[in-house]
Amino acid sequence: MIKERFAAMNMVYQKYSFDYFLDSMERLGLRNFELWAGAPHLFCMNPSLADVKEIKRKVKQRKMKMVCLTPEQVMYPYNIAAADWELRRDSIEYFQRYIQNAAELEIDKVLCCAGWGNYDEDFEEAWKRSRDSLEMMTRFAERENVKLAFEILGPQESNLVHDFEATRRMMSEIESPYFTLCVDTVPVYVEGKTLDEYFTAFGNRISHFHLTDGNPAGHVPCGTGNHPIESYLGDLERFGYEGYITLEIGDTSCCVSPESATRTGFETIKKYMG
Repeated sequence: MIKERFAAMNMVYQKYSFDYFLDSMERLGLRNFELWAGAPHLFCMNPSLADVKEIKRKVKQRKMKMVCLTPEQVMYPYNIAAADWELRRDSIEYFQRYIQNAAELEIDKVLCCAGWGNYDEDFEEAWKRSRDSLEMMTRFAERENVKLAFEILGPQESNLVHDFEATRRMMSEIESPYFTLCVDTVPVYVEGKTLDEYFTAFGNRISHFHLTDGNPAGHVPCGTGNHPIESYLGDLERFGYEGYITLEIGDTSCCVSPESATRTGFETIKKYMG
């Protein structure tokens, strides 16, 4: 049932400890969550914040499930399309470490994005670097038996993949079953596209879903923006989507009271789901 496949996300809890997030999950009666990987939670580039075994123990102890691992890739200077080779190499290694972390944590998906090229350089050169990096990451993920869930960014975050046509192009250039798609309702709505168009074009290559609200952007809790949340839920049911649905909250103003923001989102879903 779709009701059993909703997930929270710890990104909005980044001003709190990971233990506080897990306690909050229990208070809210939630079991599934998407693991945002960044300080002060899991951060693979800092030994003191990279204790995968301890996170696995805590999550299993509480009988929770991690449905996707999402490395921070906007706030931090990791960019798989970087023109500077050393930065690009380090960025690919950054994702490879998290792919290994996901395998150890028994998480079957790692979220990734295209990165961005210099805005004053040739677009196709930056595109090639991004595609080549994603191909390398896909081959690495296949060896670890982990899928990549490719998500588009907003136009203010990337000049490479931030719309439907660029998404279709990248998905067609990397055809591996380990390179799948994560659909986020904000860039879909901002562009004026519909979930019908995405599900018709990509079908079962859609492995993960970010359900969020906005005005139209912003990634605010469901029910606090102007997105047609009830319609989104109907679309997911109609297309028989079988993956997990993360209620992503990216608005930094929600980081002060993340439990309240998360509660708002889930109460909205409960209202529409009956």
